Amino acid sequence: MKWGCLLVSALCLVNSSTAVPQDVPDVAIFSFDDISCTAWTRSRGDQALRTVYGTWFRGFVSGYNFGNSANQVVLSAMPDPAAVADYVDKFCRDNPQLSFIAAVIPLVQEIREHRVPAPARKP
Repeated sequence: MKWGCLLVSALCLVNSSTAVPQDVPDVAIFSFDDISCTAWTRSRGDQALRTVYGTWFRGFVSGYNFGNSANQVVLSAMPDPAAVADYVDKFCRDNPQLSFIAAVIPLVQEIREHRVPAPARKP
């Protein structure tokens, strides 16, 4: 696994009004050696690899929830693995020059639930 800084760089190079929302966070994302949409497409028949990718997506959303108490993705809103795969398939068809992990940001933005901000945690 390596840093997903490539993701943020790639997102900056693309017209984000059509590919991803304007407010893409500048964060370091741990992910896979090959995060291209081409790699995603090649994995179509590899159920074991798709399971690993799906687990990564769920882990990313869990991390997002940990850092964003006011905008949680509730468990019932998380799509099943087949729906996530369909979402990423479409994302990669629409944005073949981006990485497939870039699909998780607009997915989270679509399914998150806006809440009243939680009180600050005590250390």
